[in-house]
Parts: sequence; structure tokens; C-alpha cells
Amino acid sequence: MTTAPALTTTATAASPSVGRGAPASQTRRTVRFALSSTSTTLRKGMFLFFTVALPILMFLMFNEIFGKEAIGQGGDTVGTFIMVRMAAYGGLGAAINAGAIIQLERTNGWLRQLMVAGLTPRSFVIGKMVAAMVIVLPALIGVYLAGALVAGIHLDALEAVRSLLALWIGMLPLVLLGLVVGLALKPSAVGAATTIGMMLLAVAGGLWFPYEMFPSWLQTISRFTPTYWVGELGTWGIIGEDFPMRGAVTLAAWTLGLAVIAALLLGRAARSASRR
Repeated sequence: MTTAPALTTTATAASPSVGRGAPASQTRRTVRFALSSTSTTLRKGMFLFFTVALPILMFLMFNEIFGKEAIGQGGDTVGTFIMVRMAAYGGLGAAINAGAIIQLERTNGWLRQLMVAGLTPRSFVIGKMVAAMVIVLPALIGVYLAGALVAGIHLDALEAVRSLLALWIGMLPLVLLGLVVGLALKPSAVGAATTIGMMLLAVAGGLWFPYEMFPSWLQTISRFTPTYWVGELGTWGIIGEDFPMRGAVTLAAWTLGLAVIAALLLGRAARSASRR
């Protein structure tokens, strides 16, 4: 729950004046709002537990049980691919929840205060997306560090950076999905919707169980989910084989579609806030 001190801090950060009252540019307002949103979210202990600590613990547990088996001729083990999937799962939780936090700004009048302070709806959603993409990073990096430092998974610098970058970019439609959920649903329904949605996307995307174990009908569905292709892009970053172009197109389609829906919902929320 957002506290009054947190709102005051964010209000100061989003204020249209700087120094002795000189008007801040819209870009500066957006940056300051994004920084404030990032700081506020990263101070939430439960958020960090469920998006960083829990995926790390799940990775270490699954790796201990299944991770030692070698795959192919490149020296990779099952644990390498469990690491990618658990990082994607942590990023999924961070992305959706960071986006869905927007419902707090709608219900407590904070969106209206920001608009009065001079922040446009466009700057608001850009700031939220930037903050969410930054918040995703600890979830991704944390699992990879656990893989390297605890599980003994060896990746060279290029593999690690390429895989993490692919995972990070693939989180964009999931951030937008969180925004859509936060804008479309009532506060009482957001928590349940994000939890159920995360579970369905994690299972259908093959983040918890190997895609190869699925029946054919579920494999067909899985290949249309963003989570499946996020995991595949992360794996591509390590294996370095042919780039999964179908995955890039699928993620781009999700991003475009959700961006349009988010824009329409934000316009409705902004009009509602301005009438209060």
C-alpha cells in the first residue's frame, strides 16, 4: 500500500517547478517521476521478495534436483536453462506488478495530482514504463548471479549479456500488460488478476515446466504467449543459434496491441481524474 510519505516524495519529484520556481520541462518531469516511482517500488520488501528472492530460491531448488544433467555437446546443463526460465519468471512478476501499481494512482487521486502538477498522461505512462523496466533488472540479474556464484553455471561475458539483454527487452509487453490490468480493473480485482495471470503465463510459457512435456494443443497455445518467447530469446542468447524471428514478431505484436489498449484506457482514466 502506498503511504502518505511516499506520495509526498513523489509529489515533490513530479512538481512542475525546479529551484526558484523555474518551470521544468516535460522531459525532466517524466525523468523525475520515473526515478521516484522506481525508488518507491524498490523500497517495498514484499515486492523484492516475490520478484527477486523467490525466483532465486526456486531456481536453486530446481537446479539441485534436475540441473546437473548435460544437454548437447556445448557443455550446457539443464540448470542453465532452468536459470533462464526462473529469471524470466522473476522478470514476469516484476513487470506485471510494477505496471499494475498504476491502479494505486488512480484510486487515491494521485493521477489527478500529477496532472495538476503538469505531468501529461503521456509522460505519466512513459515514466511508469521506464520505472518498471528498471525494476525488472534486479529480478533478472539476481537469478543469473545465483547461477554463477552458487550453482556453478559458467557463461562467458557475451553469452550472459546477450541473454540478459534479450530477456530484458522481452519484458516490455509484460510491463504493458500490467499497465492494462491496473487501468482496466477495479483495485479489489487487480491483485487476483495479476496473480492468476502470472501463473497462467508462467505455466503456458514453459517457465515452470518444460515445453516439451506439454500436450500438442498446449504447445500450440504456448507459442502465442509472450512468456514462451521471452524464455526462448534468453536461451538464444546463450546458445547463439538462429535468431527466433517468430518470437520477435510475436512479442512486437503483443507490445503494439497492449500499447494501443493502454493508451485508450489511460485517456479514459485521465478524463475521469480531470472531472473530480
